[in-house]
Amino acid sequence: MARFESSGHFRFPHHTFSPDELRGSVSQIPSVDAVAVLEPTKADFVPLAKQLREADVRHILLIHGTFAGGDITGFVREVKRFSPVKASRIDEISKAWFDELAGDVGNYTDAFAKQLSGLINSEDTPTIKVERFGWSGENHHLGRVDGAISLLGKIRSMDPGGRLLVMAHSHGGNLLAMLSQIVGSPYEAKESFFQRTRLHYHSPLRSRVDLQEWKHAREILLDGHNAKREIDIATFGTPLRYRWNDMIVPRLLHFIHHRSCHIDDPRKAVIPRSAGDVLTAAGGDYVQHLAIAGTDFIPSIFAWRDVVVERRLHRMFESTTRRRDLFRKLKQGRRESCDGKTLLVDYPATPGREQQKLFGHGVYTAPGWLHFHLDMICKQFYARTENVKG
Repeated sequence: MARFESSGHFRFPHHTFSPDELRGSVSQIPSVDAVAVLEPTKADFVPLAKQLREADVRHILLIHGTFAGGDITGFVREVKRFSPVKASRIDEISKAWFDELAGDVGNYTDAFAKQLSGLINSEDTPTIKVERFGWSGENHHLGRVDGAISLLGKIRSMDPGGRLLVMAHSHGGNLLAMLSQIVGSPYEAKESFFQRTRLHYHSPLRSRVDLQEWKHAREILLDGHNAKREIDIATFGTPLRYRWNDMIVPRLLHFIHHRSCHIDDPRKAVIPRSAGDVLTAAGGDYVQHLAIAGTDFIPSIFAWRDVVVERRLHRMFESTTRRRDLFRKLKQGRRESCDGKTLLVDYPATPGREQQKLFGHGVYTAPGWLHFHLDMICKQFYARTENVKG
């Protein structure tokens, strides 16, 4: 719930890492129970596909994380202000180049989406559509909230029938957390949000909106007639930043690559002691542990409007955080979100991918773990029909 200050502005809740902060539900999955299917077949996915259809899942959306987008510097967005067509083309080329370079290491590729679609669909069953959603991949509040605004338009354009399952990697999950807070806030908070960010999407020199998706999002959120739809969310390696509105997202599951290294608390993440620890992911996902508040970049200094709005967004979404508190928070080694359920998974080594760990952050998007992830999602969300409909 957005909290208004005496000045009339508001703040969205975020993870504070305070000793008395609410802790969410968490379970550990040992390596013996995390089984990869390295060469998945359609037969392996028949029971899972059946559960998805019984739960009326009609769409699966894949969202990448930071640095996996086509505009990690914000340049394409500046081009979009003058030529949306050229910007779209540059973004496509940049994203295709990144996909070719990184493959499926911490990245949802087009091949991954096609493979998932082929595994869960057949000619004699209703199609579950699988799509990717792309955003800039910038490492700051503005990049994420800009992605959240675009995501709102994407969801709005999709068939409202049935359920939507979203699988989001890294800060891609935080786009959804931001969006859940904005959508679930009262009218006054939404209006204040657009007023505080107006400089980003409305040109003061030309006196017009130059980012049209923001205009459309404002119309959607403030018209008072938002269509309701069932959305289930699974995040993978998402750092603890923004809180979630559980009224908007009642079904929320977090996968975290974790290996117990702390003597007293098996659920606690530890700060790596050497470069070797980081490279081998000795403690699990170091990026998820380290990429909390205080690790953001700043927008391009050439986009002065964005620098101003970034400061405002910090006050809105992480109002109590200070960079000087970063190390104290990291020492807590906290993995689980306040919201939803967190699964701490000790992913065992898989042949041929030991050099693609990406500091423990790249395991989630490997095709070999798709069956395990979808199986856990179905068990948590769709095991009982009455829970799905209820």
